[in-house]
Amino acid sequence: MHKPSLFVASLLLAAQAQALELAKYPQVFDTGTGVMVTLAPSADGQQALLQVKGLNHPLDSVVFLTEVDDRGNQERDYSTTLDGGRYNMLLKRQGWDGESYQLYLPETPGFPLTFDETLSKKAKPAELLALYEQQQSEGLQEKLARFDRSKHLQTNKRLLKELDEEASEACGVPLQTRVEWNAIDDEKMKALSIAGYCGEVVNQLASLCESDADFKAQVASLKGVECRFDKAMKLREKDGRLVFSTEQDAPNQGEFINAFLRNR
Repeated sequence: MHKPSLFVASLLLAAQAQALELAKYPQVFDTGTGVMVTLAPSADGQQALLQVKGLNHPLDSVVFLTEVDDRGNQERDYSTTLDGGRYNMLLKRQGWDGESYQLYLPETPGFPLTFDETLSKKAKPAELLALYEQQQSEGLQEKLARFDRSKHLQTNKRLLKELDEEASEACGVPLQTRVEWNAIDDEKMKALSIAGYCGEVVNQLASLCESDADFKAQVASLKGVECRFDKAMKLREKDGRLVFSTEQDAPNQGEFINAFLRNR
């Protein structure tokens, strides 16, 4: 079964929004740090418009049409499509001290929310819907929904460089991990931390160099690391370089690498 493209999905969401009947009373929440969240549920409770304001973030002031996942026990997840995948922006949970709401945005630690009755009474769902439709016509939500491969690539390269630098310092020799980036498809880039997988070799090198002076002396001959994704996990040494092949479900990757390095 073929999944609809993000463009088609955005058109469907736009049509849903235009036909969306909102409940009479929206909710407004406050983080206590100037960040406000407006939640306008649909009359049937299956969807909700959600807007975050007051934060220096790419999603600030954008109105999202979220899907409501009823988890039972009056707990709900409010999700939308961001960066090529589903993302839970708002969570409602029940605890011994009552209900709580938590806001999540990419690259933030999350924000506990407090219901603001005064602002909730002033909120106007019709204006929120009109703003959503305006932003939708400008393609704002569709742009945010698309997978940003370039961003993921740069993030992974930055994290991998940091691991390389740590290992270089620990081992006293320049170490660089080269990755076949073009061989990694978007699905892997979305689902996995490529830096986490491919950076495990230098991570283990750093650990061994810090704990074993004899091992550190042996590493002086290494020229670097090559990493690729394959059907099975393998590690070998070729022309002074460690050639590492890994796969998504490889078990005990760190132990496997550590054992190879200690016995090379």
